[in-house]
Amino acid sequence: MNTRVYLTLRTAPAMPVEAESLLPENVTGKSAEEIESLPLQVGNRTEPVGDHFRVEIHEGRSGGPDEGAAALELTGDLTRFKRLGEGMSRGSLTVNGTVGFHAGARMSGGTLTINGNAGDYLGAMMTGGRITVHGNAGHFAGSAYRGFFRGMSGGSILVLGNAGNLTGARMRRGMIAVRGTCGDLAGYAMGAGTVLIGGRAGVRAGANMVRGTVILLTPPEEMPPTFRYDYTGLPPFWPLMHASLSEAGWTAPEAEARAEFKRYSGDFNEGGRGELLLLSGAA
Repeated sequence: MNTRVYLTLRTAPAMPVEAESLLPENVTGKSAEEIESLPLQVGNRTEPVGDHFRVEIHEGRSGGPDEGAAALELTGDLTRFKRLGEGMSRGSLTVNGTVGFHAGARMSGGTLTINGNAGDYLGAMMTGGRITVHGNAGHFAGSAYRGFFRGMSGGSILVLGNAGNLTGARMRRGMIAVRGTCGDLAGYAMGAGTVLIGGRAGVRAGANMVRGTVILLTPPEEMPPTFRYDYTGLPPFWPLMHASLSEAGWTAPEAEARAEFKRYSGDFNEGGRGELLLLSGAA
């Protein structure tokens, strides 16, 4: 049976909440009473889920891609709830509302859907799965934590709104696609993977990148001086990537499936093996 678990926030808490226990794998096979007893760290106290959420369980028909794993859905203003979906490995987690820092950090599988905005460090150091944000994301999406040198190394992050600074910093694999604007230093020091930005990007996109691809559908105010123009053409991967993004609801009307891009090599401070692609003919 495909079980759906619904958690509805009673009242927004006054203190920050560490909510990494709210995962599909942690509610699978549990009764409402067992879910209500799961721990949340609220300030310096441990409090049960039932003190903050109303819990409902609906049993569905068998079949589907997440057979055996519960689908968890949270509703409410979860701005103070940090680490939602952290370490998630399977199932689906849907949040109807804004979430705090570290949502989906270190996740390795499953799907996290946020119908609202997300805080800083969205999907930080994730290794698999998909995160979709139907709003804006904060700084450091898909990046490495301070003191670490490897950001996300698998999976995908789709942001339908805007994102902050250092999106995809030090990433090693995977894809980040931001439909709106993005802050400074997108793809900073990345070693592999793809960062796609639909709107205007901040300064120095791709700075210090070793390998990987940064795609800009809106040209920057100025090109980084450590990148060199190579040629204009259709990247071999773009039609497939375009189709995959369109299927996921991330549309790029200004860039058709057969669109051409200006390719720049860089960062030559790091050997020049990365690439910066600018949509040809964009205003």
